[in-house]
Amino acid sequence: MATGGLDSSDARAPIYRVTAAHRLARLRAIASAINAGGDIETILDRVLLAVCRGEPWPRGGIMAINRQSGYSEMVTGYDPGGPLPGRPRRWDLATSPVPRVSETRRPLVIADAQRSSEFPGYQEDARARGYRTVVLLPLGCSNSEEHEMVLSLHTRERIEVTEEELDFLTTVAHLVAIAVEKVKHLQREQRQSERLRRVLEAGANLMELVLEGAPLALTAGVIGAILPHPFVVLDFVTATTLARGTPLPERIAERAWRELVQGTAAPLLAALADRPGGGETARLDLSAHGLSDLPVLVEPLRVEGETAGVLLVFPRDRALDSLDRVVTQEVRFALGAQIMRHHAEAKREARDLSEFLDQLCRTGATDPARAQVRAARLGLDLGKPMRLLSVSLPQPAATLAELRRLLASSLARAAPGAAAIEQREAVAILLPVPDSIQPLSDALLDRLVVQPVRARWGLRPVIACGPACTRPVHYGPAWTECARVLDLARIFGRDGIVRQDDFGPSALLLSALDGALVRAFVEGTLGPLRQHDAEAAGGLLETATAFIDEACRYQATAERLGIHVSTLRYRLRRLEELFGLDLNDAETRFRLSLATRLTAIGSPQPSAES
Repeated sequence: MATGGLDSSDARAPIYRVTAAHRLARLRAIASAINAGGDIETILDRVLLAVCRGEPWPRGGIMAINRQSGYSEMVTGYDPGGPLPGRPRRWDLATSPVPRVSETRRPLVIADAQRSSEFPGYQEDARARGYRTVVLLPLGCSNSEEHEMVLSLHTRERIEVTEEELDFLTTVAHLVAIAVEKVKHLQREQRQSERLRRVLEAGANLMELVLEGAPLALTAGVIGAILPHPFVVLDFVTATTLARGTPLPERIAERAWRELVQGTAAPLLAALADRPGGGETARLDLSAHGLSDLPVLVEPLRVEGETAGVLLVFPRDRALDSLDRVVTQEVRFALGAQIMRHHAEAKREARDLSEFLDQLCRTGATDPARAQVRAARLGLDLGKPMRLLSVSLPQPAATLAELRRLLASSLARAAPGAAAIEQREAVAILLPVPDSIQPLSDALLDRLVVQPVRARWGLRPVIACGPACTRPVHYGPAWTECARVLDLARIFGRDGIVRQDDFGPSALLLSALDGALVRAFVEGTLGPLRQHDAEAAGGLLETATAFIDEACRYQATAERLGIHVSTLRYRLRRLEELFGLDLNDAETRFRLSLATRLTAIGSPQPSAES
């Protein structure tokens, strides 16, 4: 117990004797006040009245520590004579004993508040109100505003506070703390129950709205009213991104956040959808955009085994509680139903486009008028020049439908009038071009196709560039060329942008060959030479190639290689000794020449820029 001292000249204060029966009567009154229920303020009023009913504590109050304002504020007070007009109801924490009591969690006794100068605010108030001995006890709980509370009791005359009385008052403080926490717990449960009721009701209304065919923007507005955290919805089917709220309000405004997630940060958000599982918290690294990484709850939206969208929830200043997760699941169910509808519509549209392109490639030359009419119904204008492209992935990272949706999204933003169509084992792109003669720039194809695929799946697609089509009759041959270029790219392991010209005049012949057999032939013929040159730096493969190109002329070959003729003869002997290759034999020369030319055909050509 801490005690505020009296002057040494003071006589010993009298001890107020309290009988056990009196304490029991007061305890019963306090217990009744607590058990009567009510809100926190009502319970505190009743307890204070029960404690101050009779001697030795006819006056008291309960104070709350408001550290934001810097004051000790009266929650409730009792004075049998009534409050004095003009007296303050709050005191500066710097001159008040209340913070000390709360921090030490021990009672404090001020023997004579009128004479003790340790706490000037209390001394002034004690003289004005006419009280002497003061006991302050920590209640060990906080009010509805989460401010810690302290019980303050006063006497008219100076008394000596016994240990028994302090023990009794400490017990009272514990009972008050239990009662206050019980009320706060009940209030939390009531709020949770009410919120759960509203959430379930809102979830039912949300689902009803979705089933009525509401657009995604309207659905997102309703979600924002029930989900107390910023969120982003990505609908891969319709290439739509909707954001509500900002996860970093002090760093980025909502409008700027929306532009970020719909623009440069869109691939990062889309990549989260491919995480295994669901309902887990991940970290979104936005350091490249000048922001810190953010915790985000990832809820993929899957339809028929495919990821058709994703819900991303960004917790504000606290982790998601159980009710937040209930809300999130209600939202996920509704969005899943909505995207399922979008998926069905897109699937039907994709099927119609696929059937149309297939028919156009087969019969476009026989009935061009009908082809143009059907194209118009599907939103395509065959009267304008179109460049036909064929896109595939070098490895199975996604389904054809997912690749088509990604490309359709990219085209919708940057190339109005374009279409992405599933066609057999690839995605065909019909790209309007202003000039049917000029080839497409690699920069445009990189922006429209390569970058989105790399951002989503981390690999480069294969893009077969076909010729421009100005009439329906052109689409069949153009698609045949695209298919041939894709076959050549698979044979030689190429990715990126490929054109028939890249493979030279032998492209038509090579496309009819089996890719595995071609690779086996090249590797079996040139592989040992490459390995030897890599290990011994003998230059044997270069020597053989130059000798064949120079029609077996020794001097011309030596000059081309920058070596002496004797060195050339030595290397030719080594080719025969090590690998059995006699370059004087016409069949051997043909086999080596074919293998080197096949390798050159399959190698990427240097660009003009390089």
